[in-house]
Amino acid sequence: MQRGRRILLVLLLLLAALIAPVILGGYSELRQAQTAKSYNEVAEHYRRAAQRLPWRADLYELAGHAYFHAEKYPLADSMYQTAFEKSALSPEGWAAWGDVNYLNDDPARAVEIWNQGLEQPNFSSGLYLRLAKAAQEREEYASAASYLQTYVADQPGDASAHYQLGLLLTLTDSDQAASELTLASQLDGQFAPAVRTLRSALSLASLADSPSRGFVLVGAGLASVNEWKLARVAFESAVGADDTNAEAWAWLGEANQQNGREGSEALNRALELNPNSSIVHGLRGMYFQRTGNHRDALIEFQIAASLDPQNPARFVSLGDAYALNGDLILALESFQYAAALAPDDAAYWRALAEFCGRQGIQLDDIGVPAAQRAVTLDKDAQNLDMLGWLLYLDARYVEAERILLDALAIDSKNASVYFHLGLLYLQTGDRPAAFESLSRARDLGSADADAVLKQNFP
Repeated sequence: MQRGRRILLVLLLLLAALIAPVILGGYSELRQAQTAKSYNEVAEHYRRAAQRLPWRADLYELAGHAYFHAEKYPLADSMYQTAFEKSALSPEGWAAWGDVNYLNDDPARAVEIWNQGLEQPNFSSGLYLRLAKAAQEREEYASAASYLQTYVADQPGDASAHYQLGLLLTLTDSDQAASELTLASQLDGQFAPAVRTLRSALSLASLADSPSRGFVLVGAGLASVNEWKLARVAFESAVGADDTNAEAWAWLGEANQQNGREGSEALNRALELNPNSSIVHGLRGMYFQRTGNHRDALIEFQIAASLDPQNPARFVSLGDAYALNGDLILALESFQYAAALAPDDAAYWRALAEFCGRQGIQLDDIGVPAAQRAVTLDKDAQNLDMLGWLLYLDARYVEAERILLDALAIDSKNASVYFHLGLLYLQTGDRPAAFESLSRARDLGSADADAVLKQNFP
């Protein structure tokens, strides 16, 4: 008996001698993962630790996260798969597993994983957001709205989700859309301008004399906040409700082009249906201008302005068209006429000032006074920025700096203001201040600032 016990003890000691280095190596890998300098190294350490410490299957998920951050999506997918097979995938792991498949250009597999994640006892509500996005990309808007409704019921404070849900519901339930949009703007003020535009469109649509007209108004509202995919659905619905609605066809042509599709067929159909519509001619002008056919664009904008002579927006478009055709005199007259039609609207004075600045003409006697008029009407960051830029172009640097700093006091994250300040400081020889301002502009998304930095601060 004692001899058998001694043999067993020896065997256990031998086994411990074999296993101990493996276990110690596993914990060593864990420590190295904490200090590794790259995500790829972190992932490798977690993977090796998981192989040496079989009771720590959760480490496969951590390895997956690190590979995810290293943008090695197939390796991340493999680690998440292993964690799943060992019943060690957390709610966040389910979300990330789908994410790496989505980023690896396999959205169908991502959706399959996210749906499987919803079947777990515990799951992240963020799965609903991901499924909503995927459904919207497939143009399954009703499904996308359903996922978002479930999500906001669990996360009522997410302003962005309420906004996205409101956008989707504009196509089917205007009252609920208005409620969701309003809530989004109350939760986060950044949505307020777009929400005002959309609520106005929904209100006008509710008073429309036909369903087709209502869809056009909703689509135009969506287009004005750059939601062209949803706008296209609205315009398709407008055409479906009344295929003789010329404006619906014209807007559909514009939406098609905005979504990378061919727009000329719908625009030609619009012209056939109503050759006397300023909207049809205006949208056709935009189409020709975007395709580089400036001659035909000018003709369309001329017709649009003649059909709608009291609309200042028509003359802004006409001014741009004249400029692109090289006629700066008529272009300037068009911008001036637009401002004269709407003397209390800062946008048209700003457009006149911007034209003078862009073309470098009539800065002192027309451009700067127009920008000053815009500021008088509405002292916001955009108008102050325009005035500061015009003063800079007119070599009035002290005034320009003061005005641009006033603009930053109103909007401290305005890339355009920082860009113009950077140009001003470069011109006046203050290179440290120029570098700081241009860097802020670049970090806020200004490609122009990035180009100037590369040229002047290589």
